[in-house]
Amino acid sequence: MDSSEDPVVASYDVLLTDSEISRFVLQYLDRDPKNPYDESHKQKPTALRMKPKTGLVEVDIPIDPRINYDVTKGLKYGDAMKKSRTAREGGGHGMAGGFSTGASAPAGNRVKMEGNGDVEMGGMDSKGDTASLLRVQTLGGRVKTAEEGDPVYMLAAFRGKNLHLSPVSAVVQLQPQLHHLDALEEIPSKARGKARNEGNEEKSAEAEGRTIDVKIKAAEDGEQAMVAGNLELLKQMQDEKWNSYDWVDAEDYEAYQTYEDYMIHQNIDDLPQLESAIESEDYLDKMSAPRIDPARPEMTGWAMKQNRKKQGEGETPESGTEEG
Repeated sequence: MDSSEDPVVASYDVLLTDSEISRFVLQYLDRDPKNPYDESHKQKPTALRMKPKTGLVEVDIPIDPRINYDVTKGLKYGDAMKKSRTAREGGGHGMAGGFSTGASAPAGNRVKMEGNGDVEMGGMDSKGDTASLLRVQTLGGRVKTAEEGDPVYMLAAFRGKNLHLSPVSAVVQLQPQLHHLDALEEIPSKARGKARNEGNEEKSAEAEGRTIDVKIKAAEDGEQAMVAGNLELLKQMQDEKWNSYDWVDAEDYEAYQTYEDYMIHQNIDDLPQLESAIESEDYLDKMSAPRIDPARPEMTGWAMKQNRKKQGEGETPESGTEEG
């Protein structure tokens, strides 16, 4: 191909940043990229939680009750979340049974609905407790443990003629969590348990550990081992405590400063030069499908390379001899 048909338009020096720094890419599967979760869209996340050992991640996103919001259901789910957290003393919901969402969000007195004027949000329920409005949506996902053969993702940052590449620790896909439905489902069972225990002596105030009673019949030994592994992982998720982090908006000064510190090399002249540990032809062999010589289909890969090497040294491939 003539180089003029495919000219080089730019050339960059590639620099690798510190690979020991944890960098996670959060993907919001049901969110339009044009409407990110940030302060400018009135949906800056209020909390980020992680369980580093088991890889669970949760992000709390505020809900605007003035837009496309069912107040009646919001009160029902908010009240269920409030009662569930009170009963569990900070416990939570979800797959691990330990999805604590922290203190309930403060409820305002009135909410302005689209085209419907103001709606009273305060008031009491049938037992005289103050009702709460569900104001937070929880998104959750899990960090996938890297395995051999998985792609290595990089974050690229351009600065002049330099291209700074930062390895990504993990890509986490976040989806809406239905903790409010779990809390609503929990209320009837707790009410029935309370009714059965009326008249019984008061139990010890010590907190009881939650247990999992799962009965599974596996046809093969391999399936039994897999089930046992899943139950052990579930127990680890339950037992591990959440680590909470503050969320910094992308437009905050602190975010820009962190970007400069962890995504851009400040002292380029002090960086060591990388040296290739593999030859160009070996690199092509590892990156490409096996190469086949059309004239000799039995020769692929290493054998084909050795044959070409002999040809380059002036030797001819082995062939039959002529008698004269």
